[in-house]
Amino acid sequence: MRGKLPSIISLQCFDAVAHHLNMTYAGEALHLTQSAVSRQIKNLEELLGRSLFYRQDNQLILTPVGEQYADEVHKILSTLNAVTQKISLNDDYTQTVKLKVVTEPTFAIAWLMPKLNEFYYNFPDIEVDLGTDYESVTRNLRRCDFSILWGKAGDWDHYCAEPLRSDTYVAVCTPKYLRGRKAAKTMKDVANFDFIHQSSLLSSTDEWFREAGLTEHEISSIGGQHFDHFIYLLQAVKNNIGVSILPKYLVTESIEKGELILACEKEYTPAEQFFILYDKDRQDDYAIRQFRKWLMSHKNDK
Repeated sequence: MRGKLPSIISLQCFDAVAHHLNMTYAGEALHLTQSAVSRQIKNLEELLGRSLFYRQDNQLILTPVGEQYADEVHKILSTLNAVTQKISLNDDYTQTVKLKVVTEPTFAIAWLMPKLNEFYYNFPDIEVDLGTDYESVTRNLRRCDFSILWGKAGDWDHYCAEPLRSDTYVAVCTPKYLRGRKAAKTMKDVANFDFIHQSSLLSSTDEWFREAGLTEHEISSIGGQHFDHFIYLLQAVKNNIGVSILPKYLVTESIEKGELILACEKEYTPAEQFFILYDKDRQDDYAIRQFRKWLMSHKNDK
């Protein structure tokens, strides 16, 4: 039956019969004849290839499969009815709206994307086009409708900019890599490990060492591997290449599982934060307004 779905009317008939356990009563509830309801149930059972009811002495009893299917069908019809009512009563739902959203790749993968299904469920009329052309957008915000960028208040003139969340940087490695070594006591001492640098314009590793008091020349003299995005740094760390500086939200779960450990006793919270940004002239646009409100409801999430 791959590719085949039951009709809405057959599901409605099944839902009604499962509730009443009587074809006649179900027909009256749906304003259909008993024979029409019976035919829809027969069609549904043929489509599924399973019996949904036991028929004994003119009585109907749901089979075990029928009971499971009845629960799921009732949920689906209830949800469909609720969404239909919501759309029919709200002028904002007259058409699908596309929203181009851009953010940093790792933040998109690790923080934003796991939450998006909730947004899609609540706003089925808004199609989010998620992009990660982060650095080009930092130079030209008009490449998108809505962005989540890393920086400081005042970095973006002529745009609405609201802080979404700050991050704490930590130095991490695998237990295997640190075996036989001691964790660093100062931020500067992290440079003594095999170090994995972030090579993007806004480098967390460079910022860590600047905070530790190193000069630009001293930072550039630190050896090690270089990768641009956090997700690559994380994989390099997990592959025992060495130590790197990563945002806490990205490694908390791995630390809790024992896959990673802190390679330094210190941690660092930079002045920069993630900000949500959108054009001031478009702040009342339906899609921007709803996406902003939804994002801010998650600003305290890990």
